[in-house]
Amino acid sequence: MPATKMEKTFTPKRGRPDAKQVAAIDKAILATATRMFLELGYDGVAMENIATETGVSKGTLYARYPSKEALFTTVIQDRVSQWSLASAQQDHLLTDDIAERLHHHAQTIARSVLQTEVHAFQLLTLANRERFPELARAMYEAGYLYIVRLISNDISEAAKRDGIPARDPSAVARMFVSAITGWELQESSAGPIKEAEFIKAARQTVELFMAGRASW
Repeated sequence: MPATKMEKTFTPKRGRPDAKQVAAIDKAILATATRMFLELGYDGVAMENIATETGVSKGTLYARYPSKEALFTTVIQDRVSQWSLASAQQDHLLTDDIAERLHHHAQTIARSVLQTEVHAFQLLTLANRERFPELARAMYEAGYLYIVRLISNDISEAAKRDGIPARDPSAVARMFVSAITGWELQESSAGPIKEAEFIKAARQTVELFMAGRASW
């Protein structure tokens, strides 16, 4: 399906752009590229089309992103960063209790996986994984490894505070994330999943992991 023609997202000014305008150009490029990649897929988007839709020259676009792969990778990193910021809004309210922190991370993962945009980007990177493995790798590192490191750090800190040794926090964190995302993957094959149902499963996962804390 061809993209709907939209007004340019950026109107350039005459003369050398100042820092504010440079930031505006970058923001406009990423916004346009994000929309077009989601609407048309990776193969359906050309750098020239992104430049035209954004309202910048091809030279301006290529000066920032030498290839479509580079632009797509930046788009993924930008979106994951935004998702992470949104998910971290309540982090400052958390206590040091490891169960509470795991419940928080579990719910964050569940709600993130159910987001339409997150799901769309996952499908987009998977569709291009063989041709451009670095794209899937960027999603993997900025998304999966990001939350794994957070959980692993929480487990390590809790082990010190509570005097309960954890032999391999990273492995436990990976299994924790996989248990939640794997549940969604299997259950979604039978139809759409309700958020409340997913949150319940995430909560049960935390309870199981906490029950086996001595084996961490």
